[in-house]
Amino acid sequence: MTLLSTMPVPTTPVTLATAFIDAVPVHDTWYLLIVPMIIFIAIGFKAIRCGDMTLYWRQVLVFIIQVLGGMVLLTIAFMIAINVLVPLLAPMPA
Repeated sequence: MTLLSTMPVPTTPVTLATAFIDAVPVHDTWYLLIVPMIIFIAIGFKAIRCGDMTLYWRQVLVFIIQVLGGMVLLTIAFMIAINVLVPLLAPMPA
């Protein structure tokens, strides 16, 4: 089953307007939307902050890699903290 097959298809003007109000049913695959969101944020942010537009796409790519790399490193750090440090600090009774 694909993401598009689970989305409702608006048919009337009223349901077209509610597409911007109601949540998109992607509860199982929400984490896949992080990557396009980071890409669009990087494009918009660097469009404002870039001093030399000849370096624009390179700076956008560096920004995307930095944000994704930071998220991966934070995920690893939290997994280590939860799986190693929490059991050491608060051991469960056997």
